[in-house]
Amino acid sequence: MEPYQVIIAEDDFRVANIWREFTDSTPGFKVIGDAKTGEEALELIKLSRVDLVIMDVYMPDLDGVRLLYEIRKLAIPIDVIAVTAAKESDIIQKIIRMGVIDYIIKPCAFERFKLALNRFKDFRAAFNRPELEQDKIDSILYPATETPPIQSRSLPKGLQRITLEKILRCFDSNPFSQSAEEISKSTGLSPTTVQRYLRHLSSQDTIKKELTYGSQGRPEHKYSKI
Repeated sequence: MEPYQVIIAEDDFRVANIWREFTDSTPGFKVIGDAKTGEEALELIKLSRVDLVIMDVYMPDLDGVRLLYEIRKLAIPIDVIAVTAAKESDIIQKIIRMGVIDYIIKPCAFERFKLALNRFKDFRAAFNRPELEQDKIDSILYPATETPPIQSRSLPKGLQRITLEKILRCFDSNPFSQSAEEISKSTGLSPTTVQRYLRHLSSQDTIKKELTYGSQGRPEHKYSKI
């Protein structure tokens, strides 16, 4: 599957570079352009296929409210995440009413930013079917409260965050059933190390473990993203 194409509408180039780094480090996304004004963002949208806009509210010329209004007038299937210092309730209300995937107040940590991107992916994936039943519609409109990202929790003694993130990236790129051996080959980590981290992730309800049987009837544990 091709990565989702993203543009960043942010007038501060230093902040835009941070959002670019956050986005490009999340599997399944590719930043294809930066816009320092709302007008630049609209031009990029008209010239390219864009799936997601990450926008500030306070920008020269068109502010975020007006930019979102102009995007909706184009009637293009584009989703928007607002990342901004704007806390005014009337602004937030207007933007939410025009349909944003998420609204994040600056400053924003990577874990919160990644959560917004994953919500976007879940939202898009939900519509990859011709019809939706009520339970699926409910899950879109009323998402369950998420637990804190695994990266923000303290780790048991002997586990390293960098190793944990390497294993988590395997599930970002392939959320479906994988064995410890397959993850070991993918990450270059020893099977024993992988098993320790998989046990931890399973205990945190980040992945699920199930027993499967191979072609010769041999039982094997498989792991997939919840």
